[in-house]
Amino acid sequence: MREANKIGHPIFIICVLTLILNDWYFKTTFHNNLTGKLSDFAGLFAFSYLLGTLFPKGFIKIHIWTALLFIFWKSELSQSFINLINEFGIPINRTIDFTDNIALISLFISYFALQSNFALTMNLFLQKSLVLISCVSFMATTMPPRINRKYVKIYKQYEFPFSKRELISRLNMVQMKEVRKINKLRGLVDFDSKTNVFHFQGKTDTLALLLDPENINDLDVIQFKTSFAEILILGNEKKSELVLLTVYKTVSMFDDKDYRDKAITQFEKRIINKIKNYR
Repeated sequence: MREANKIGHPIFIICVLTLILNDWYFKTTFHNNLTGKLSDFAGLFAFSYLLGTLFPKGFIKIHIWTALLFIFWKSELSQSFINLINEFGIPINRTIDFTDNIALISLFISYFALQSNFALTMNLFLQKSLVLISCVSFMATTMPPRINRKYVKIYKQYEFPFSKRELISRLNMVQMKEVRKINKLRGLVDFDSKTNVFHFQGKTDTLALLLDPENINDLDVIQFKTSFAEILILGNEKKSELVLLTVYKTVSMFDDKDYRDKAITQFEKRIINKIKNYR
């Protein structure tokens, strides 16, 4: 029972809670470098520490194999395995980013934490509950239960004191910054030179559609569609207007909350505000 008591180590409890909060709230709300790295650091510590408490005689091998598997998982070598699992309907995913390997530091912290006898006193029920919760948090890291929800008939108008050509140019630049950010984080962006469309993972999602002002007349109404919004672009040489028709938002599969207002706010932050402030 002495090893089981190590489940109550404060760092382990904090890491499990961090995983849950990060994967179920922070990632969908902020979606930045910090949230990605947070899961890696917390997950590596919690995973290796938990196995070390359950199998104390092999905790050194556990840490070594965890390091090797993490490096494999974060490399392109694991893609064929992930594709195979996805074919069976299991939505496993991960981001290829070799800088994530810095999270291996967590394994050293886990190793030394297991050497100490410091832990909070917990009864058997709390110990088993924490083990169960930690297992759920590990699965949530690679299989987030989320869906892409669509909101239609919005027709919200945004006016700009500059030409339609300028609006299109700014929109293109804002999109390019988004594409570069995604490509830097995940490295799975493809460009179709015939249609001027940036796709994510082949042609799964349309990330950006670059518009050519030279091929668009002032009286043309442009319906612009990507994986996160559908818009109209109107205007002339003096002023322009962007009309939001449809917006998409990734939300929890089991959440029945209406995210329409939040989806619109995120679109404004992601596109409209950047168009206004672009220099």
